[in-house]
Amino acid sequence: MSWALFSFRFCCFALFSVCMTANSAPENSAKISVGPDMLVSRDGDFPHVELMVASNPRNPKNLLGAAITMTRPEGGPACRTYASLDGGNTWRESQFQEQVEWGGADPQVAFGAHGTAYFAGLGNQKNEQGNSRGAISVYRSEDGGITWGKPANIGELTSSYDHEQMAVDLTYGKFAGRVYMSALYNRLSHYVVGVFRSEDDGRTFTGPVDAADGGGTLGINGENLLVLSDGTLFVPYADFDFKPENRKNNRPSGLWFVASTDGGVSFSPPKKIAEQKFTLDEEEEMNAGGGFPEYAVDNQSKNFRDHLYVVWNDFRFGKSRILFSMSGDRGDNWTEPRLLDAAVPPSARQFQPAITVNSEGVVGATWFDTRNSTDGEQYDEYFAASIDGGKTFLPSVRVSSRSSIPNGLGNLTLTAMAWSARSMPDLKGPHRITLVSAGSRWLNGGDYMGLTTDAAGVFRPFWADSRTGTFQIRTAMVRVEIAHASAEKGEEPRPAVIAEGPKVKSDVTDQIDFVFDPTSFKSSGTELELPVRLKNISRHTIYGPITVKIDGFGSGMGDMGKEFTPTILNATNGKSQDGATFEYSHALGSEGVLAPSGVSGEMVWRLKLVNPKRVPDMHFSVEGFVPAHE
Repeated sequence: MSWALFSFRFCCFALFSVCMTANSAPENSAKISVGPDMLVSRDGDFPHVELMVASNPRNPKNLLGAAITMTRPEGGPACRTYASLDGGNTWRESQFQEQVEWGGADPQVAFGAHGTAYFAGLGNQKNEQGNSRGAISVYRSEDGGITWGKPANIGELTSSYDHEQMAVDLTYGKFAGRVYMSALYNRLSHYVVGVFRSEDDGRTFTGPVDAADGGGTLGINGENLLVLSDGTLFVPYADFDFKPENRKNNRPSGLWFVASTDGGVSFSPPKKIAEQKFTLDEEEEMNAGGGFPEYAVDNQSKNFRDHLYVVWNDFRFGKSRILFSMSGDRGDNWTEPRLLDAAVPPSARQFQPAITVNSEGVVGATWFDTRNSTDGEQYDEYFAASIDGGKTFLPSVRVSSRSSIPNGLGNLTLTAMAWSARSMPDLKGPHRITLVSAGSRWLNGGDYMGLTTDAAGVFRPFWADSRTGTFQIRTAMVRVEIAHASAEKGEEPRPAVIAEGPKVKSDVTDQIDFVFDPTSFKSSGTELELPVRLKNISRHTIYGPITVKIDGFGSGMGDMGKEFTPTILNATNGKSQDGATFEYSHALGSEGVLAPSGVSGEMVWRLKLVNPKRVPDMHFSVEGFVPAHE
């Protein structure tokens, strides 16, 4: 069958996720600081789902993300990439001719040891018989993801590939720089996970080498690849019942792994990690959102070297919860699964987990959480961290500034796709039109979300945010500050972001630029929502509270157009026209500052327009606080 239908069928009955219980970490031992959430995708009001993100190991300001977008002219999905060279404040998207022409899915991104950026995605190709097959295309970029070369197409066209996963060996071992790609395919009615490898910086690939096989009785699906400190390749996967007569038994999914110590040439026998438990309540399972298990390895720190971590969503405690397990002996033994966030309210659902480890050994995990929703349908991005190798987790914190509405109109907009089923004899009718939306296929925002850390140890969540009703990409900077960590190493403590000493209120209008997210109208057509961010263009930090004041209205000379002055509906000080203020404290992140080149979170100004065709200029000034000596 085609890669698109294969992926759709597979994901319908193979949703993966799980939960665990963690003790509270020692009080006052660390602090989680969350920066403003930034809008990555500014390329249109269409859904962006199934996200990945990576950080350049040679340049912490260079980030690369990818998403499935509903953008093909013929209907259906195509992948795009999003690159930032300024630490995530601004992003540039890239389209790929092959993705636009043939469609695509399952985006993957990574960086090589020397800064080469990689993007991989599924796409259609035709074999000699003219039948379409799902193939994997790998692209390279030598400027941080701004421009891309021609793709390398990997894999024989005898079987459709699905759910490819990519990792790069960034160690100093004998396989340093090797690029790995795993993929699921069907061989003689067996589900097989195979591994490709590249020894020339992603230009060409060898393989696939079979790493795991469902044996014809179980389906399997590969999860994200890891590389341990000595170059050992860790290949996790999950099993599931794919035969209709067995799926009703609600058998738990087994989580397994195999490993390769020779650079992906051969693999060890499988070892079991844990079980993922589901529910027979179809409505509960549908509302839970799902997401695949995600793995992480600490291959850099001294204290927790080669510790392995896994998160997944699970129903063993009733509603969907995020579970956690870890191994301190390279996977031979794993801890009993426990709730990652033991303080989750009983009514909340948790799903879509991701996990990674920074260079200091701090474990960071993200997930979607409905605890702030009154009806259980809205979700927020949450983050938790462990500073003791997964023994305990700090209290979780909210990352997103507004809740997402997955059932919004943008996500429910249907896209039509015409295709042929001639190469699939089990399907009746050779020609078909399929209607699909992000809400019907990716109600949870995709099969996985992105999370990475940069070279400075900052965590970078990358999630599908639908606060507007359409999945857009959002990101934020999350720091875990460990008390006395620098002192224990004999280092100078990290300079505080908030300067000591007195600060004075100052007119900072000339030090601020405005950044606007896409505007929208309410159904009346006259109530405008105007998301406004503040950017510090000076060389000095500006401290909150930062306040924007509307000094007046009028276009052209004098008061021309003032009769069309709008009414401001949500000013901080309650005023509706001249003198209205917007106070940006909540948009500055938990540190309450706007650093040089920094951009605030958005504040949505709500305006009632007299005439949408005649809107006068708004005259403004900005006040903030600066150190008294500046």
